[in-house]
Amino acid sequence: MTAKSASTHVRLRPDERRTQLIGIGLRLLTTRPIHDLSIDEVAAEAGISRGLLFHYFPTKRDYYVAVVQAAAGRLLLHAEAPEAGTPTERVHGIVDGFVSFVRRRKANYVAVVRAGAGGDELVREVFEENRRTLTDRVLEAAGVGDPTPLHTLAVRGWLAMAEETAISATDEVVTTADLVDLLVGSLEQVMEQFTSRHH
Repeated sequence: MTAKSASTHVRLRPDERRTQLIGIGLRLLTTRPIHDLSIDEVAAEAGISRGLLFHYFPTKRDYYVAVVQAAAGRLLLHAEAPEAGTPTERVHGIVDGFVSFVRRRKANYVAVVRAGAGGDELVREVFEENRRTLTDRVLEAAGVGDPTPLHTLAVRGWLAMAEETAISATDEVVTTADLVDLLVGSLEQVMEQFTSRHH
Protein backbone atom coordinates (compact mmCIF):
# COMPACT_ATOMS: atom_id res chain seq x y z
CA MET A 1 0.00 0.00 0.00
CA THR A 2 1.37 3.40 -0.93
CA ALA A 3 1.54 6.34 1.45
CA LYS A 4 -1.11 8.11 -0.61
CA SER A 5 -3.59 5.24 -0.51
CA ALA A 6 -2.98 4.69 3.21
CA SER A 7 -3.59 8.33 3.99
CA THR A 8 -6.86 8.34 2.10
CA HIS A 9 -7.87 5.09 3.80
CA VAL A 10 -7.42 6.47 7.31
CA ARG A 11 -8.32 10.11 7.73
CA LEU A 12 -7.48 11.46 11.16
CA ARG A 13 -8.19 14.79 12.77
CA PRO A 14 -5.06 16.97 13.13
CA ASP A 15 -4.74 16.23 16.87
CA GLU A 16 -5.18 12.51 16.24
CA ARG A 17 -2.54 12.59 13.50
CA ARG A 18 -0.07 14.41 15.75
CA THR A 19 -0.69 11.87 18.50
CA GLN A 20 -0.20 9.03 16.03
CA LEU A 21 3.09 10.44 14.74
CA ILE A 22 4.42 11.06 18.23
CA GLY A 23 3.40 7.53 19.24
CA ILE A 24 5.36 6.08 16.33
CA GLY A 25 8.37 8.13 17.39
CA LEU A 26 8.09 6.90 20.98
CA ARG A 27 8.02 3.28 19.84
CA LEU A 28 10.96 3.74 17.48
CA LEU A 29 12.95 5.36 20.28
CA THR A 30 13.31 1.94 21.87
CA THR A 31 15.60 0.88 19.03
CA ARG A 32 17.62 4.01 18.28
CA PRO A 33 18.62 7.44 19.57
CA ILE A 34 16.21 10.29 18.90
CA HIS A 35 18.33 11.91 16.19
CA ASP A 36 18.57 8.63 14.29
CA LEU A 37 14.81 8.54 13.80
CA SER A 38 13.99 8.60 10.11
CA ILE A 39 11.27 11.06 9.18
CA ASP A 40 10.60 9.04 6.03
CA GLU A 41 10.14 5.89 8.11
CA VAL A 42 7.77 7.63 10.52
CA ALA A 43 5.71 9.07 7.67
CA ALA A 44 5.57 5.73 5.85
CA GLU A 45 4.41 3.90 8.97
CA ALA A 46 1.70 6.53 9.50
CA GLY A 47 0.63 6.12 5.87
CA ILE A 48 1.26 9.76 4.97
CA SER A 49 3.75 11.65 2.87
CA ARG A 50 6.89 13.23 4.26
CA GLY A 51 5.46 16.60 3.28
CA LEU A 52 2.31 16.03 5.31
CA LEU A 53 4.37 15.14 8.38
CA PHE A 54 6.07 18.51 8.08
CA HIS A 55 2.62 20.11 8.05
CA TYR A 56 2.25 18.97 11.66
CA PHE A 57 5.88 19.46 12.68
CA PRO A 58 7.62 22.20 10.66
CA THR A 59 11.12 20.76 11.15
CA LYS A 60 12.78 17.53 12.21
CA ARG A 61 13.80 19.24 15.39
CA ASP A 62 10.19 20.17 16.19
CA TYR A 63 9.24 16.53 15.78
CA TYR A 64 12.10 15.27 17.95
CA VAL A 65 11.24 17.73 20.71
CA ALA A 66 7.55 16.78 20.58
CA VAL A 67 8.44 13.10 20.97
CA VAL A 68 10.73 13.78 23.94
CA GLN A 69 8.09 16.05 25.52
CA ALA A 70 5.51 13.27 25.17
CA ALA A 71 7.84 10.75 26.79
CA ALA A 72 8.58 13.16 29.66
CA GLY A 73 4.89 13.88 30.10
CA ARG A 74 4.06 10.19 30.38
CA LEU A 75 6.54 9.82 33.21
CA LEU A 76 5.12 12.81 35.06
CA LEU A 77 1.59 11.41 34.78
CA HIS A 78 2.72 8.34 36.70
CA ALA A 79 5.05 10.02 39.21
CA GLU A 80 2.43 11.92 41.18
CA ALA A 81 1.81 12.09 44.91
CA PRO A 82 -1.60 11.13 46.31
CA GLU A 83 -3.56 14.16 47.48
CA ALA A 84 -3.83 12.87 51.04
CA GLY A 85 -1.47 11.03 53.35
CA THR A 86 1.64 11.53 55.43
CA PRO A 87 4.78 12.96 53.81
CA THR A 88 6.21 9.43 53.66
CA GLU A 89 3.05 8.10 51.99
CA ARG A 90 2.98 10.93 49.48
CA VAL A 91 6.66 10.52 48.59
CA HIS A 92 6.06 6.78 48.32
CA GLY A 93 3.36 7.45 45.71
CA ILE A 94 5.76 9.47 43.56
CA VAL A 95 8.58 6.96 43.87
CA ASP A 96 6.34 3.99 43.17
CA GLY A 97 4.99 5.64 40.02
CA PHE A 98 8.48 6.66 38.89
CA VAL A 99 10.17 3.32 39.50
CA SER A 100 7.30 1.27 38.08
CA PHE A 101 7.20 3.42 34.95
CA VAL A 102 10.96 3.21 34.34
CA ARG A 103 11.15 -0.53 34.98
CA ARG A 104 8.26 -1.26 32.61
CA ARG A 105 9.74 0.88 29.84
CA LYS A 106 13.49 0.61 30.34
CA ALA A 107 14.51 0.70 26.68
CA ASN A 108 12.25 3.65 25.89
CA TYR A 109 13.24 5.55 29.03
CA VAL A 110 16.97 5.06 28.46
CA ALA A 111 16.54 6.31 24.89
CA VAL A 112 14.87 9.48 26.16
CA VAL A 113 17.52 10.03 28.85
CA ARG A 114 20.20 9.59 26.20
CA ALA A 115 18.42 12.20 24.10
CA GLY A 116 18.32 14.55 27.08
CA ALA A 117 22.05 14.16 27.57
CA GLY A 118 22.72 14.90 23.90
CA GLY A 119 23.66 18.10 22.22
CA ASP A 120 20.27 19.58 21.30
CA GLU A 121 19.48 22.54 23.54
CA LEU A 122 15.68 22.21 23.26
CA VAL A 123 15.77 18.50 24.02
CA ARG A 124 18.05 19.12 27.01
CA GLU A 125 15.63 21.76 28.27
CA VAL A 126 12.73 19.28 28.14
CA PHE A 127 14.82 16.85 30.17
CA GLU A 128 15.84 19.57 32.63
CA GLU A 129 12.26 20.79 33.07
CA ASN A 130 11.19 17.24 33.78
CA ARG A 131 13.83 16.92 36.48
CA ARG A 132 12.84 20.26 38.02
CA THR A 133 9.19 19.21 38.13
CA LEU A 134 10.03 15.91 39.80
CA THR A 135 12.29 17.67 42.30
CA ASP A 136 9.55 20.15 43.20
CA ARG A 137 6.99 17.35 43.57
CA VAL A 138 9.23 15.37 45.92
CA LEU A 139 10.03 18.40 48.05
CA GLU A 140 6.37 19.38 48.30
CA ALA A 141 5.29 15.82 49.11
CA ALA A 142 8.03 15.55 51.74
CA GLY A 143 6.62 18.63 53.46
CA VAL A 144 9.53 20.93 52.68
CA GLY A 145 7.57 24.16 52.32
CA ASP A 146 10.44 26.55 51.72
CA PRO A 147 13.28 24.49 50.25
CA THR A 148 16.79 25.87 50.31
CA PRO A 149 19.22 25.35 47.41
CA LEU A 150 20.75 22.59 49.55
CA HIS A 151 17.40 20.79 49.77
CA THR A 152 16.99 21.04 46.01
CA LEU A 153 20.50 19.74 45.43
CA ALA A 154 19.89 16.81 47.76
CA VAL A 155 16.70 15.77 45.97
CA ARG A 156 18.25 16.14 42.51
CA GLY A 157 21.13 13.91 43.55
CA TRP A 158 18.73 11.39 45.03
CA LEU A 159 16.63 11.43 41.85
CA ALA A 160 19.72 10.58 39.80
CA MET A 161 20.33 7.59 42.09
CA ALA A 162 16.66 6.56 41.93
CA GLU A 163 16.74 6.72 38.14
CA GLU A 164 19.90 4.66 37.85
CA THR A 165 18.72 1.97 40.25
CA ALA A 166 15.33 1.76 38.54
CA ILE A 167 17.06 1.27 35.18
CA SER A 168 19.67 -1.21 36.40
CA ALA A 169 17.72 -3.29 38.93
CA THR A 170 16.31 -6.67 38.01
CA ASP A 171 13.78 -8.74 39.93
CA GLU A 172 16.58 -11.17 40.79
CA VAL A 173 18.30 -8.36 42.69
CA VAL A 174 15.33 -6.47 44.15
CA THR A 175 11.61 -6.32 43.51
CA THR A 176 9.94 -3.06 42.53
CA ALA A 177 8.15 -2.85 45.88
CA ASP A 178 11.36 -3.36 47.86
CA LEU A 179 13.27 -0.90 45.69
CA VAL A 180 10.59 1.74 46.25
CA ASP A 181 10.82 1.23 50.02
CA LEU A 182 14.61 1.48 49.91
CA LEU A 183 14.51 4.69 47.90
CA VAL A 184 11.90 6.32 50.13
CA GLY A 185 13.98 5.43 53.18
CA SER A 186 17.15 6.77 51.61
CA LEU A 187 15.44 10.06 50.74
CA GLU A 188 14.30 10.50 54.32
CA GLN A 189 17.85 9.95 55.54
CA VAL A 190 19.28 12.38 53.00
CA MET A 191 16.75 15.06 53.90
CA GLU A 192 17.38 14.62 57.61
CA GLN A 193 21.12 15.06 57.12
CA PHE A 194 20.75 18.08 54.89
CA THR A 195 18.18 19.66 57.21
CA SER A 196 20.38 19.16 60.29
CA ARG A 197 23.36 20.67 58.51
CA HIS A 198 21.28 23.63 57.37
CA HIS A 199 20.18 24.34 60.92
